[in-house]
This record gives sequence, C-alpha cells and structure tokens, in this order.
Amino acid sequence: MSALRHPNLRKILLTLALAIIIGGGAGWVYFINQISPAQWQSDAIVLVLPDELSEANRLFSEAWLDGAAEEGIRLLTITASEFSRRGLQGERPFAGVILPDTIHRQISTAFVNQISRFVENGGALMLVGDAGVLDENGYYSEPASRFSRLAGTSYAMYGALHDKMSFNPTISGSPQIMQALEIPPGRWIKSGELAVLSGYGEDTLRYPALRTAATYAGTLLMQAEGNTVIAGEHDVGKGHVLFVNLPLGYLKLRTDGILMHGFLHYFANRIMGQPQLSAAPDAIGGLVLNWHCDAKICIPAMDQLIKAGVFTRGPFSIHVTAGPDQRAFGDGLGVDLNHNRAFQARLQTLLVQGNEIGSHGGWIHDWFGKNLGAGNAEKMTPYLEQNADAVKNLIGHPQTEYSAPTGNQPVWVTNWLDDQDVLAYYFTGNIGQGPTHTYRDGRRDKRIWSFPVQTYGHISTIEEAYMEHIPESEISNWLTSLVQFTEDTGQIRLIYFHPPGAVLYPDAINRLMLAADEAGKNGRFRWRTMTDLARFMNRREQTVWNISSDRHAVVVDAANAASLQQLSWLFPVALYAKPHILAGNARVEQHGDNWTVIAGDSKQLRISTPLIKEALH
Repeated sequence: MSALRHPNLRKILLTLALAIIIGGGAGWVYFINQISPAQWQSDAIVLVLPDELSEANRLFSEAWLDGAAEEGIRLLTITASEFSRRGLQGERPFAGVILPDTIHRQISTAFVNQISRFVENGGALMLVGDAGVLDENGYYSEPASRFSRLAGTSYAMYGALHDKMSFNPTISGSPQIMQALEIPPGRWIKSGELAVLSGYGEDTLRYPALRTAATYAGTLLMQAEGNTVIAGEHDVGKGHVLFVNLPLGYLKLRTDGILMHGFLHYFANRIMGQPQLSAAPDAIGGLVLNWHCDAKICIPAMDQLIKAGVFTRGPFSIHVTAGPDQRAFGDGLGVDLNHNRAFQARLQTLLVQGNEIGSHGGWIHDWFGKNLGAGNAEKMTPYLEQNADAVKNLIGHPQTEYSAPTGNQPVWVTNWLDDQDVLAYYFTGNIGQGPTHTYRDGRRDKRIWSFPVQTYGHISTIEEAYMEHIPESEISNWLTSLVQFTEDTGQIRLIYFHPPGAVLYPDAINRLMLAADEAGKNGRFRWRTMTDLARFMNRREQTVWNISSDRHAVVVDAANAASLQQLSWLFPVALYAKPHILAGNARVEQHGDNWTVIAGDSKQLRISTPLIKEALH
C-alpha cells in the first residue's frame, strides 16, 4: 500500500500541508524573498502600503486583498519601510509590486528611487492612480509626478494645470482589451472602432483621472479625450510597468469594482504569467438567470415560458414578491403566494427540477421598493419577514437568495439578510462583475455574496429595451455574446428578467437558450443558481494555496479541510507545459488558452507545471 493511500499517513500529510501553508506563512514568505533574480511566475505579488494606515484606509487594503482573492490571485501586503529594508542594494525580494491609489499619495523620493531600481532590475510594477504624486512634505513634484518615467508619460502636472490637473472623462479601449480585462459586452458599448465603458442608467460613464501628456512610451490599453493615457504597459530597464490612471481602490469601495478586478487579472495573468484559481466550479463559465416575479401578470407569462421549454434548461434563481398586492395596499395585483394553490404547484415543480426560490423584496413590490430607506428598518422589517415566511412555507426551509425591488437595498437590509443566513443577493452596483463581496458606506458585507447585474449600455431588462424600441436582434446579440463571454473566460455573470418582459422578445430568449444549449454540449457553459455558487465560493474562500518554484517548474500547493473538489487552477499554455499532479486527486485539461487542473474530492493537492523555455525570465 502506498503512503498516500494509508488513511493515517494521509491525515498526517494533510496536517503537515496545512501547517506549512497556514502556520508557516511567515516562513513561506521568507523563502520566496530569498529567490534572486525574481521568478515572475512564482514569486509574490505585494501591495505596498504606507507605514501608518488609519482604520478608514485599512478598508482600502482589505478591498484589494478581497479583489485578488476573488480573482484567484496570490497577493500579500507589505509596508513601504519593510519593502525598502528588503531591497537596500537593489535586489528584488518580490516579482511584482502594486502601488495603490488614494491611500499612498505621499511617498518619499528615496522610496520612489527604490521602486525605480526594483523595476530596472527586473521587477513588475502596477502603478495606480495618484500613488506617489505627493512628496514626503506633502507637495506635488515639479513639473510632474516623479513616477512619470515609470508610467511612460508625464502626469500629475499640478504646477502647469492646478485645478485642471484632474478631470472626469469617458474612457475607452479596444474590444480586445475589454475582453482581456474580462469586462463583459454590454458593460462597454462599441463606438466606431473603440469600446466605451457604460453603466446602468448611463450609456457612457465618466471616471476621475489625471491629465497626462499626449505622448506615451509604451502600448496603450485605454485612453480618454485629449489623448490622456488611462492605461498602458511598457518595459523599463529589465522590468515592466502597468500604469493605470484610475482610482481603482476608491471605485471598488463605491460599488464599481470591475476595473480593479480586471487590472488585477491583467497584471497577474497577462503580464506576470502566474497561475490563477478559477472563480467557477470546474473552471466552467456560465450565467445565473434571475427571474423576478412581482405581480399576478407574471403567472401567465411564466406559463408561456414553461410551455416554450425555457424552464427545462435551468437551474435558475426565481424570486417572488409573495403578497396579494403589487403597487399599493388593496390593489389585488400581487401573486398572493400563501393562497394561490395553482401558483404554488408551478413553483414546487420548478423547485423539484433544481431551481432555487427566493424573495423579491418585502410582500408588496412597488410600495416596498419606493418607501424602503436607510432609517426605517423597524417599520419595513415585518414585510421582509412576511415574504421570507411565505417562501419558507413553499420550499420547506429558510430562503437562501434575495433580490431588491427597484434595486433599493439599504445596508440594514443586507445585514438582516446576513443574519438570516441568506447566502446571496442580486445587486445593481458593481455592474458587469461576477459574484463579489460588496463594499459600501465604509464597510464590507459580512459573509453574504452579491451578484451584480449585467447591462446593455444603460439598460438591463428586456422591458426596458422594449420601451426604448431597441430592436430584438440587438438584445439577442447581446445575450448570446454573454454566453460566448462566459464560455471564453470561464467567468460567472448574472442576468435578470421579469417573465412579462421576457415574452415581449421571444426570439431573443430562444436564441439565448440555444446558444447556452450549444455551449453546454461542448462542456464550456452551465446555468447556475446564486445558492449553488455562493456555497462553492464559501468553500473556495477556505482554500489555502501557495506558489513556489522548483528549478524550471512552478509548483502549486493547495489544501482545504473540507474538500478541494471542483476547485481549478489555470496555467497559460503559452508559458507552461502540461501540468503534473504530484499529490492529491485532479485531472488536467486544456481549455482555450489555459491548462486547467480540476481537483477531485481530496483535501490536498500539489501541481508541478514546467515553464516553457522561452517563458523563463
């Protein structure tokens, strides 16, 4: 009998693996820091923080760490002083460095020089927003930021521009760049040959940025009017710099986190070539289709969709406003779930077929959405409870999903949901992202996952498209492009419909289902529910994993006290030969541009992946 098959030895090995990965974290970091020259594919990426961090600014650090974890990227934090102590002679204790916006505006000239040496000697730098625009005395440098050479363009030119140094432009890039940043179609709208960022209610969004010189030394990724550089990358000495002229941390804390997530992915994966932990089970992308049933008129529309075979495709997340009224008390326009036996039977059939049933707000849709506020928890909580009780009576257990009428969800509602052990909610912030822990009002959601909606420019639902006379063919193309996006990227996204709206564009719904059917047959797409994904992501969060180097191979060690099943690691085919499984249970497949290692039901895993000769730094 081999050692790994002996049950006692397996327990000992798992304990040792967990001890090395969890308890020996400091030792692991020490080991990584001794490697020189830096190995981009295996050495640490660090977020460099100020030596003194206020509680308010500490939230920025947490947001960066959360974003990296959700993207499946290994990210550590380090103070500026600690970084300098480890690189006094210009050596490279880390392969990649991120200088964040907002909280690291004031940086000494000595540290600027230290970062410059780090890059020139072969390190990778992600320079974000206003990082380092102030010197140690709190003044702007003249004539421009001291990081301008590293950025590849002059910026933060306070002496020449004063209050015009910053502005709020629309930003654009190519469709290919949006795909590389994993920003889905609809979150950007094509304008000529460019793709312009948009959002719910706004065809074009404006973002805070610093004006730059019109010239740029590298490869331009994003730009704004006046030839301002929004993002680009270029070589400096032996190293490489990704300049992002946007306040990524500031935006994430204000429910627009997709750009932070996108550039984290680009830096770690596209520039540094590091392995990534997939956000999807088995690394197979898919969509959550969230149906909102808020009134009696949804019932015949659902019947029509059921007859058309739509609901055999799922599973879907179906949310119901359960009371007898819809717009105002006594109007009788609601579904009256507690007394409507026929509708109960329909929903129970859908439940048996694998769909999830949750609440869409509190008892009376329009009135609840209109009157819900930050200061009326005592008045409005009973309506949440009534709706939750009606759903519980139907499904036989407490609800696990929620969606807010009109998207109105004060923080106290999120806290109430969390306290009720609800796993997930649909969200009209962080548009275009996958499932995420939301930050707002100076706090982070405790445990619950938010599922941002997807948009087509400024709209999100079919009835909005219908009212604005958007051709059905456009909506068909958008919906099928989302299937293609999730298939290509292995990402998860959420779309939502009201049944009465969906039947207005039957061909669009049919084409969406056919595209999903075809992608599913190829093993590259799955419909998901919020509940299923939230449970997976909770287990994924408990996974401890690290990257190291072994000669000309990158080694990933992972452990999870419950199970690693369905967790998957991605290795770019352009950089890595086929991975080998050294310990644990997993299979290796090639999905598009990545080798994918998909874990089986084991608690530990070791993967060794040789670097292709040309990829060695």
